[in-house]
Amino acid sequence: MAGKTITYNSLMEMARRYQVDENELFIAAAKQFMIQRNVICKIEKQIKEDGGLVSSKEYVKGRENICAHPLVRELPKHADSANKTMAVMLDIIKTFGKEPVPKGKLQELLADE
Repeated sequence: MAGKTITYNSLMEMARRYQVDENELFIAAAKQFMIQRNVICKIEKQIKEDGGLVSSKEYVKGRENICAHPLVRELPKHADSANKTMAVMLDIIKTFGKEPVPKGKLQELLADE
């Protein structure tokens, strides 16, 4: 059963609302996620530049051997790592965050001015 999809931007906004956007653990996890995201982008770019998911190598007597691109095995590992890092970021928000206080009618009126 799939849960609600959470994007990086929505997670950062949630961190701000729950006041953990300056928490050292959260910042470290966010930096780690960005590194993983960059690695995934580079892997995808390299696969695209190399012509797709399959590659061919020439072996003995000029025979062509078609095989999966070597980076295809790496992509799921990095994607899984990035997903786990996002889960850690969400746990940090839940553990250290302070639930935002809903605004009352008076506060909403004062904010509009």
